[in-house]
Amino acid sequence: MRIFFRFISGIYLKNFFIIFFSLLGFYCGVDLLLNFKDLPKAANLDLLYVMFLSFSAVPYVLPISLVFALVVCLVSMIRSNEFVSLHALGFSKNYIILFPFLWALFFCCVYIGLNFTSFAYANDYKRNILKNGTIMNQSGEVFLKLNNNFVYIWKINNGQNSAQNIKIFHLNDLNLSSFISAKNAHFESQSWVLKDGNITLLPKNYRLGNEGLKIKEFSQIRSLDGFKPKIIEGVASNSDYSISDALESFELFRAQNVNIDAPKISLYKFLFTPFFAPFLMLIMYYFFPVIARFFNLAFVTFVAFVVTLMIWGVLFLLTRLSENDVIISEIGIILPIVFLGFLSAYMYYKHR
Repeated sequence: MRIFFRFISGIYLKNFFIIFFSLLGFYCGVDLLLNFKDLPKAANLDLLYVMFLSFSAVPYVLPISLVFALVVCLVSMIRSNEFVSLHALGFSKNYIILFPFLWALFFCCVYIGLNFTSFAYANDYKRNILKNGTIMNQSGEVFLKLNNNFVYIWKINNGQNSAQNIKIFHLNDLNLSSFISAKNAHFESQSWVLKDGNITLLPKNYRLGNEGLKIKEFSQIRSLDGFKPKIIEGVASNSDYSISDALESFELFRAQNVNIDAPKISLYKFLFTPFFAPFLMLIMYYFFPVIARFFNLAFVTFVAFVVTLMIWGVLFLLTRLSENDVIISEIGIILPIVFLGFLSAYMYYKHR
């Protein structure tokens, strides 16, 4: 078993890394040719742009590379008669595909794990370098609701956990009870620290002769507990979320009766879409011949590549339609992956 594992893994992983880095280089090369004139005149920013460009290409390149690597691996084994030899040694069809399938699942899980980190924001960083000449960016005005507060922020300094000109309107029974205005704010220890502002307290009863509104100056106060900057940035700039930020945004938006489509779609894209590759690998594997004598391997390879690109294109199109609210995300993102999963399980069970 150990010898077979090393044999099949060596062939599959060698083809995977060659195809993965080749497609990654091609993607980065085309992008650099198209955007060369817009790159900043700084070597460090150019290097960072290439790095973030490579990271942003992984969601497109990784699934295709996993499937293409299996196709090349099988064709190589069929031509050298290694595939039929494995069958002659008593290895079942399901056992031969087991380790490439597990490697594909492993790489998908690694990709999902990376999307818990800032890796998920690589596309935003790349776009900021190209447009603004800096990794960080400033989002425009945003108006949000948090519990009984309505929050207005004039400008958010993305990636710096800070904001400028923030105003918080506190409502009590649909009546404005207080108003906070601050020039600057930064996020610290799960809450926002507001600096250099004032609090305006409005009276409960508006009657002639009663006490009027009160205005108090402050140098620093805390407010908006749990309202993380990434949640605000996602709303302000319509950027993607990491998985952890998407989960927090999902819970927060749902509690506030706010549209949860954006974080939900980000979650679905990161958690479900990558698995199209191992499922498609399992389905396509059973259509490959054992020997090359009665088949045109060049044509079989061509068909496999075209089918892979077509299915990937359809899934990409359905994802875009879901992001634009043309179809619901459960149908556009989850249903195709679940269908491929059931079909691959059926093929595996059929050839047990």
